[in-house]
Amino acid sequence: MTSKSVINVTAPPAPAELHAPDPRELLQKGVVFRPEEFRGPRRRVLFVVPPGSVEMNYGRLASAATELPWLGMAYVASAARIAGHDVRVVDYEIFHQGYEVVARDIADFEPDVVALALFINNVDRCLRVARIAKEFNPKMRVVLGGPQATIFPDQTITHDDVDAIVISEAEISFCRLLSAFENEAALARVNGIWFKDRDRQVVKTARQPLIQELDSIPAPALDLYPMDRYYPAIHILGNRVANYVTSRGCPYECTFCEAKMTFGRTFRYHTPDRVIADLNYLNDRYGFDSFQFYDDIFTTNRKRVLALCERLLSNGRHYRWMCFTRTDLVDPELCRMMKRAGCYLIVFGCESGEQKLLDLIRKKLTVRKNFEGIRIAHEAGIRTLSSFMLGLPTETPEQSRKTISFAVESKLDYAVFPIFEPYPGTEIWEDAIKHGYFIDVGEHQNHLLQNFDKIWVPKDRTREEVEQVAREAFRRFYLRPKTLWTWIRNARQMPLRRLLRFAWSGIYYFLIASTVEEVGKYRGRGSRYS
Repeated sequence: MTSKSVINVTAPPAPAELHAPDPRELLQKGVVFRPEEFRGPRRRVLFVVPPGSVEMNYGRLASAATELPWLGMAYVASAARIAGHDVRVVDYEIFHQGYEVVARDIADFEPDVVALALFINNVDRCLRVARIAKEFNPKMRVVLGGPQATIFPDQTITHDDVDAIVISEAEISFCRLLSAFENEAALARVNGIWFKDRDRQVVKTARQPLIQELDSIPAPALDLYPMDRYYPAIHILGNRVANYVTSRGCPYECTFCEAKMTFGRTFRYHTPDRVIADLNYLNDRYGFDSFQFYDDIFTTNRKRVLALCERLLSNGRHYRWMCFTRTDLVDPELCRMMKRAGCYLIVFGCESGEQKLLDLIRKKLTVRKNFEGIRIAHEAGIRTLSSFMLGLPTETPEQSRKTISFAVESKLDYAVFPIFEPYPGTEIWEDAIKHGYFIDVGEHQNHLLQNFDKIWVPKDRTREEVEQVAREAFRRFYLRPKTLWTWIRNARQMPLRRLLRFAWSGIYYFLIASTVEEVGKYRGRGSRYS
């Protein structure tokens, strides 16, 4: 690596909006979604998932990855529809369609509003859709929401083609915005938005309190999505699989996560009856028999999980399901009950096998507790997966390998080892600036942060070395008898198409991709130093 390839990057400014909001500000009594409160002129609203591909998002793991509908957008689309608007959702990524199709659809539908969810890895794509909309009709309103708009409202609203942004939870704010669009005085009374007035000056409103009764929100409008096109990751069981959330929020404060910027450190959940009603509807309408519960921390409230399991057991239908949680929020009784109710997989965020690094990211877990939580789930008959971040700030090669050893020595059935990338706006960004440096992308790939076109590297390490450790992690974990036996057991329960994806993903990752990367690096060096 030459010195000229090192990029000086400073942390973005930290305005007040970047600090996690006070839960007392967000949780106020009586905040309920009532569609009759949002009646107004009927609008044509086009929700857009911009063109992209699973390869852009997951790189060499694309063949093993998942493509599922964006639930946040599905909830907001459902809210807008029940409030009386003409709503369409188009996922150009799942159809592998380009921007010429976006332009055609906008011309055909002529929406009043184009709405997009902004994430750190799709900023450029969303803004390109916004430009297309404005080129067709400058009076068409472009509204952005999602994590990136919430964390960086100042940067988001300044784009020429953006008319308004919705901060945090969007069902109430977006519906009020739709009813007030042609009246600036009314817009200024809509909480949870920033918008441009007729002089293109930015008007900022107060934060919208979170919805207290989640059951008042209509079910996500999955009927607007091409549900037969989506598919789960290769380790997921069930013939037809859907994603679903039973709760919102996370009370923890991990420094790498943006969830607290969106919901604060709050936690709310649907009642068991509502969850069962939604699952049964999805089963009746689409034949889904397996569910991925995408709650941030599914078992935050132990009592409600037990109640939900009771309802699942008395429902008269057998669903398989998986969830995400922490190792300190499971116990033998809870896991046994979850297993009886259909849980086959728990995803833990162990993150590291080094206690100093767990403390750095404020995980509030110990290495021992992570071992224990995995063991408890294993003894209940529930399979486990954990994600581990390699190359954290201050991490040494020895600590990276300590994390790999933890994964191998635990009772985990699956593990993933992404290379850490700091997200601008998170607290760990400052640690990354202090304990590392940025380089040009060059021959390296950064799939999770493609719109931030620099790659972060820990101090005193190189990207090549960290990537080599990541490959070592996958080889050590998956090319051993225990893990191979897990995959063989899984294969007997997989639909044929997913089984073929499973076989191809292993061949591609361990044989084809590795060979291609090595050849590419050799050629790259030849041209760089010739």
